[in-house]
Amino acid sequence: MAQLVARTFGLTDRVGEKYLNRPRQSQPQAVQEAIQTIKDLAAAGHEDALFVLAEMEMYGQYMTEIDLDSAFEHYQQLADISGNATAQYMLGFFYATGLGSVEQQNSMALLYTTLAAIQGHHPAEATLASKHLAGIGVPMSCEKALGYYQSVARSAILYFQSGPILGHRIPDQRVRLSDDNGGTYGVRTGPFSLHKLIDKNSFDELLLYHMQDAEKGHLKTCMTLVDLFYHGHRFAPRNYPLTLKYLRQVLKQLMTDQITPRKGLSQPEMSIAAQAAGMYGIMHLRGEGMPIDTAAALKWLNAGAKMGHGMSCNALGVMYRDGIEVPANQERAIELFKLAADRGHQGGQVNFALAVMDVMPDIARENLKKAADNGHILAHFYLAELYAGLAAGESRCQMAVASYKYVSENGDWLHSPIPSAHAEFQQGELDAATLKYMQAAEMGYGVGQLNAALLLEAAAKRIDAAGRKSTTGTGLWSLFKTRQAHLRQTLAYWTRAANSNMPDARVKQGDHYYYGVGVEQDAERAAAAYVVASEADANGLAMWNLGWMYENGVGVKRDFYLAKRWFDKSIEVNEGGKLASHLSLARLCIKYLWAWIRGEDVGESPLFFAPKPVTDEEEKMVQAKAKKQDDHADAQKQRVGGNLEDGDWERRAGALDADDADANDEDADEDDESLSGNLFFVILFLAAGWMFLPMR
Repeated sequence: MAQLVARTFGLTDRVGEKYLNRPRQSQPQAVQEAIQTIKDLAAAGHEDALFVLAEMEMYGQYMTEIDLDSAFEHYQQLADISGNATAQYMLGFFYATGLGSVEQQNSMALLYTTLAAIQGHHPAEATLASKHLAGIGVPMSCEKALGYYQSVARSAILYFQSGPILGHRIPDQRVRLSDDNGGTYGVRTGPFSLHKLIDKNSFDELLLYHMQDAEKGHLKTCMTLVDLFYHGHRFAPRNYPLTLKYLRQVLKQLMTDQITPRKGLSQPEMSIAAQAAGMYGIMHLRGEGMPIDTAAALKWLNAGAKMGHGMSCNALGVMYRDGIEVPANQERAIELFKLAADRGHQGGQVNFALAVMDVMPDIARENLKKAADNGHILAHFYLAELYAGLAAGESRCQMAVASYKYVSENGDWLHSPIPSAHAEFQQGELDAATLKYMQAAEMGYGVGQLNAALLLEAAAKRIDAAGRKSTTGTGLWSLFKTRQAHLRQTLAYWTRAANSNMPDARVKQGDHYYYGVGVEQDAERAAAAYVVASEADANGLAMWNLGWMYENGVGVKRDFYLAKRWFDKSIEVNEGGKLASHLSLARLCIKYLWAWIRGEDVGESPLFFAPKPVTDEEEKMVQAKAKKQDDHADAQKQRVGGNLEDGDWERRAGALDADDADANDEDADEDDESLSGNLFFVILFLAAGWMFLPMR
């Protein structure tokens, strides 16, 4: 139904339309000869050749076609010969998803994935952790998930700390492919969809405007560009030379040659100067865009710390802790870490917590929780270590797993297929991108589940529209043997994405049940999915769907009042679907009156004359009046019996009755207003329904 509304009002899923598989280019003679050599070596049982050939057939590398059945055979051969962990993991992936001609078998998937995980294969460990956490093909077990996530997280932290001072940079944020379309159903269709679609060209125009503004010396614009180029953006990769250019432009205006702030700076300018000095010092310390220069870093970080910059205090504390350019001084380091923590810097909170953990454990845990709430990877890791080391308990286990999972998915420098999947997607290699996003989905990445579902759904639309055979060598349906297997796996990823709180995924799950796509048609389960999406995500499309289902008695008992309620809610939250909801209300009015005239069941509650909802102010007035009466009664009870004459009691009771009468008169006036408003509403939508929607 949400798809019907989207099509009606021009909101289509453009993933499959905008990105098509790139046409295969002819292979140069040298490439053909090299591939033939690899095949000959693989036929002779050469392990490296088997691996290269399997990867080439799996993802269509070197301008070859994807051949999943051949890839499976070569992975199987390699696993049998050498027990290669990657080959075992890929066999588990085949059995888990039913790719190609392989029959889906959870037992075989678990076997091969476990064999790979035993060898420390991180994607296999993450996959098993995700399965045990969610109970996918295995009994749900927090303890087993904990062990696998712990292994992956510890390896991630070791890599993080092996980098430059302050650690490796966190991998770039994962891109949801639905954002290219403004949302799964388009712009302004849900609480998480974009209000305006911004493409690369629009972004470049905005960036050019800011760069021209920065050339005029505007400090805020310069710092905006510093932040953009230092951290990177999906449309603007990280660029240290440009970062340094705008940093130096800011520092030239605000700092003297002696690395002190110029006189007469305003408070906002002092704040910008502190931030610029700190970032400049950290770039010297880490060697970003320039050779490492710890002496210069010390000067600039000192300047930033004196101006109260939290990041500068933390980095300077690290230099004192580790004896970088200064004699090691733990007391000075802790003092600087505390200053950084007090200013809300997450790195400072973590370092201060680690420094005082033994002497002030409560304060340490409090600082770790603050940093973890803001997404600091080290804070999550150390909290997980604390929870895992405490006495056994389901709640402790779940908290530890949540933090370990965060570390393994956000510090995935060594094992994530998502960056490679996105690169394939941008190059138009949709089948290869889909396979890699499916691997990420099996590992429990919410973004992987969402993107895999989107690409599989888009592939189904492309194949249906083109009516062509697949080039995978496995049959008629893209990466799967049959259409039903393809659609069933699509639904599986929509369901998992919904459980990972991905935008609009729960509505998609409901759509599959409503239309019977990849599953037996079940309107009741569709309604249940829409209820969750409506109540948990405030999704306007799901609300409209529920309104339609209650209006027509599909999947739920027919109830015009509940239908109107959901249409009203959809109007409140779904900016892009107001017209559809208003027209639906008009039709609902006509249907309700016609059914009422014919004596049909229209639900337990009246549609137009329902009691007016009590506002917060009205509820407070009622509570205040009740409290006044209670206080009055308590006061009378405290009096000595017989102090009040009968006439006094009557007068007091009369005063209270008068208050009640006034309140009743006010309620009656409000009912009259509500009645007239509802009558106006009926007439208005009767007219609209008569004009725009014919009555069936």
